[in-house]
Amino acid sequence: MSSLPRVGFVGAGVMGLPMARRLQAAGHPLIVHARTPANVTELQEAGADLAESPAQLAADSDVIVGCLLDERAAREVYLGPHGIIHAVRGGHLLVEHATIAPRVARELGERTAARGAGFIDAPVTGGPLRAASGELTCMAGGESEHIEAAKSLLAHYCRDVVHVGPVGRGLELKLVNQLLVTVHVAAAAEAAAVIERLKLPPDLAKYVLMSGWAASAMLDYCLPAALRPSAAPSGATIGGLSTVQETVAELTSAHDLALQVFPAAREAFARLTAAGAGAHDIAQLARIYDRGPVAPTSSSPAETH
Repeated sequence: MSSLPRVGFVGAGVMGLPMARRLQAAGHPLIVHARTPANVTELQEAGADLAESPAQLAADSDVIVGCLLDERAAREVYLGPHGIIHAVRGGHLLVEHATIAPRVARELGERTAARGAGFIDAPVTGGPLRAASGELTCMAGGESEHIEAAKSLLAHYCRDVVHVGPVGRGLELKLVNQLLVTVHVAAAAEAAAVIERLKLPPDLAKYVLMSGWAASAMLDYCLPAALRPSAAPSGATIGGLSTVQETVAELTSAHDLALQVFPAAREAFARLTAAGAGAHDIAQLARIYDRGPVAPTSSSPAETH
């Protein structure tokens, strides 16, 4: 029997599944719950136990790790009739990786603390590939003692764990991260549209642009993908990032900050999402400059990190 903490994992989606795989590979006994049971079949086949409800998951675990899609999912899983909060006990540690509003994390933190347990908001950046290779960066909000206690667990899929401040502060920094991702994707899409219209050699253009001040991670990722359009589902979708943009806008508005560049990028994402391209890869934001209509897709939006 393993001496490692028993981990309850909920939210095994595009980002969560590779995290859970790494915890399982490291020898942690895993109990899982999913609103869509098919999402955790692979983990069950590898030995994970299935909890019928979030409350059961919490009751049977030492540490609870979540990587939920959005605020609605977080409220349902944590605070719903059979939610995690109802089974939390003293000494429990809750780690949530979802990109949600900081106010929601603070509410969850308060409810958790009232039951004698610890809560960390722990959004990550790096995307599914870095989750799979264990190279994510985590921006953590919470009490120092709780973050120190979580580090050995997080180390299985995070290269760095940065303590930003109290609960909610990790998410505030993550939303700055997503603001930049938004703007960088929009800029890369615009560059791709100009390259395409001028019929410049794509590979040469990317080499030159990535060699100097124009370089960015989003240009590196988006430029080739934008110049080879595809409607294939992705872990980083236009609709997924558009949803996160609403949270960025809420945060900056609450602090009376009128941004100048972000709103234009947000509008581009909103237009393509409304046109039916929400499940397209973020690189396909360049299609907003096409002369023809955007092709709709039946796929559902995924997480964006």
